This record gives sequence, structure tokens and C-alpha cells, in this order.
Amino acid sequence: MKRERPHECTTARGRGRPRTGEEIDPGPLLEAALHAFADAGYEGMSVRALSRRLHISHALLIARYGSKEQLWFAAMEHALTEVERAWRAATDEGGHDDLTALRSGIVRQVLFAASYPQVVRIMNHEGAIDSPRIRFIVERFVDPLRPGVQALLDRLVTAGRIRALPYATLHFLITSAGSIQLAASVEARLLGADPLDTPDELQRHAETIADIILSGITTDPDNPPPGR
Repeated sequence: MKRERPHECTTARGRGRPRTGEEIDPGPLLEAALHAFADAGYEGMSVRALSRRLHISHALLIARYGSKEQLWFAAMEHALTEVERAWRAATDEGGHDDLTALRSGIVRQVLFAASYPQVVRIMNHEGAIDSPRIRFIVERFVDPLRPGVQALLDRLVTAGRIRALPYATLHFLITSAGSIQLAASVEARLLGADPLDTPDELQRHAETIADIILSGITTDPDNPPPGR
């Protein structure tokens, strides 16, 4: 019997109506699920407690998503689809300087973390555990984007504009460098970091992080990172 992929199961359930005939607005539910998983971890998060918080019957929630694991998949896909589109725009659209495209991707990644700091917190935990959840993230989001990002990096390396780095090294520089401050808000406050409350403040933060990363990997003084 063919084993159903996690995200395929989630998508199939998402298209149907709950068996009880009640309606669920998936947006607020999935946002609440992200917060719950970030706060309690996968093992500690209770679907029953989440249903009480949202005033939705536990049976209805299970009818829609099938299990806690499928709810996790659906919540993460809900969030990560946004940053997936951003990276595809950075790597697939022609007519842009490659270094400018890379900078745009980094900026959008940091802004995504500002919108979904709970995803950063979830990934900090899940990335250390071999489970169907981390494999879902890599197979559904990281691997499909990698060829386009790798081609962009290869062109920049060939042109002598950035140094060659292992893909994983650059992946973590981009996904963690400017994001962890947004996810670890208590620690950031205790360290005296200024709150990033407005779109302009977040944009400046994202651009600063992008410029710092690019300054560290660029090699051609005649072609400095965009924005400098």
C-alpha cells in the first residue's frame, strides 16, 4: 500500500467540509496552532486545549485535520508558503542583478520571521530531532527551492562576486542571523535591544541583516553589496 505523504493528506482534508457540517475558518485556527506549537512544543501541545481556546469542538478539529501531526503540517504550510513565494520571486524572475536578487531574498526572509516568529521557534526545536515533521519541511519547502537558489549562488561564485560556501552554511546564516532576535523577544529585551514595532523599523532591521551577510561573503570590491 502506498504511504501517503504528510502534506498530501493535509491538502486533501483541507479541501473538504467538516463532517459535522460546521464551518472552520482555517486562517485564525492555523495561526493559533502555530502559537500553541511554539509555546508548548509538539509533544506538549494539546489539540483539545486548542479547541477549547478557539471555541471549536475537539471532534470538529480532528474531523478537519485528522490528527495533531496533520494539524502541525497544515499550520507550517500555511506560514511557509509565504516565504516560499518570496524566494521563488527572488530566484525565478529575470532582469535583476544576481546580488540584488540574493539581497532581496534575505530581506524577505527576515521580514517573514517578523510576521511568523513562532515558526522560527518551532524550527529551532524541530531541526534537532529526526522526525516526519522536519523531513516534511525539508522535502516540501527547502529542497524544491534549492535548485533555484543554488543556481543563483553558482553564478555569483563563478563571477567572483561571492565566496563559495557550503549550502547549509549559507542557509543557516540567512534563516537564523536576523530571525532569532525576532523569535527570542524576551532575551532580546533583556539584552537591551530596541523593540521593532513599526514596518519601517522592521524593514531597516531586515536590510541591515542582509547587508551584514553580504558584506561577509562578497569578494569583489568593484561590485559591493547592493545598498552600501
